Amino acid sequence: MVMILVNKNLVGRCGIYCGSCIIFRAYKDSEKLRQKIAERENCKPKDIRCEGCQTVLVDGWESEEWGKNCQIVKCLEAKGLNFCYECTIYPNCEKFRALAKHSLTYGEDLAENLNKIRTNKVEEWLEEEAEKWKCQKCRKSISRHLTDCHWCGTKLREQLQHET
Repeated sequence: MVMILVNKNLVGRCGIYCGSCIIFRAYKDSEKLRQKIAERENCKPKDIRCEGCQTVLVDGWESEEWGKNCQIVKCLEAKGLNFCYECTIYPNCEKFRALAKHSLTYGEDLAENLNKIRTNKVEEWLEEEAEKWKCQKCRKSISRHLTDCHWCGTKLREQLQHET
């Protein structure tokens, strides 16, 4: 049995797997991708950084609506909660529902993910997500936001559509 180390900072408080975020991938994998994102966001490449949702308020990416300014993170912090499923209005929260609907376009079911987190299957879920978000050709980690693998150039949408 192979033991895989899981990074619990990649557990999105809304159920997103942070390991497939373009900011995280650029920060961890590719100076070229980091520079491309910085140009798009009109910031310095050093500003493109994030260790995952669990650390975003300490030292994370800051855009108008994500990272330190994520409305879901701010809402949870204000309520003293760690995850959306802990809220009394979950899953009927407008912020959550909009994000969950958008995430389905990438093959991410946030409610299903939160259920795994809630039922203490975090490590299993993180391992599944790490495997899901790998390029089929080069087997390196990829971002859900890219159409091509930033490592080898393989078209990703085609490979992801076969899985969902």
